Amino acid sequence: MPAPGIEDLRRQLREKFPAAHGVQLGSSPRKKTGNPFHPESFPSGTISEVIPAGPVAGLSLVVAALLGDPGEDSPLPELALIDGADGFDPSSHTAAACSRLLWVRCASAPEMLKAADLLVRDGNLPFVLLDASGLPRHELTAIPASSWWRLRQMAGRTGGRLVVLSPYPIVPGTGLRLSLSADLSLHDFDAPRRELLERMTTGSEGLRQAT
Repeated sequence: MPAPGIEDLRRQLREKFPAAHGVQLGSSPRKKTGNPFHPESFPSGTISEVIPAGPVAGLSLVVAALLGDPGEDSPLPELALIDGADGFDPSSHTAAACSRLLWVRCASAPEMLKAADLLVRDGNLPFVLLDASGLPRHELTAIPASSWWRLRQMAGRTGGRLVVLSPYPIVPGTGLRLSLSADLSLHDFDAPRRELLERMTTGSEGLRQAT
């Protein structure tokens, strides 16, 4: 049997993950679980940015919120995590949650941007999360604005969602910028993740509600 073409793969992804592609198929409404983040919370066709409101904001909780706590494995990844500083810990998530993820491990800002360029341009994964929060400041400030504009234009062409986690604003012309606070301390080290997610709050710009 010949390998499926790229259009066939895109069609299969649209059918399996209609919400991520902005397609409404009359499925049952999403249950409210206290989780403030899911892919439909972010505008499609542009770049969004999430930054910390304070020194301890829990940006890593955004990854946990997006992965969720599914009851079964996914046959195909639903989102891509471009891990700029190779800081993601898969052992802290269930196998079912990790099955939803394409994890791209990087060790520098140039590697991170190359991976983002490939995935956003391809468009087969409609949600790309770029974690730049662990990279040193000199690497982040060296990223030219043209790199972000190019990624935004590609996201606009494919209709995908690109979300950047960064320690401070680094992306010009974002479609949405959120300031995240979780008010965490050492006392919360062993707290259940669901409890921490429920304590997450965003800045004055707020989250766009999914429909």
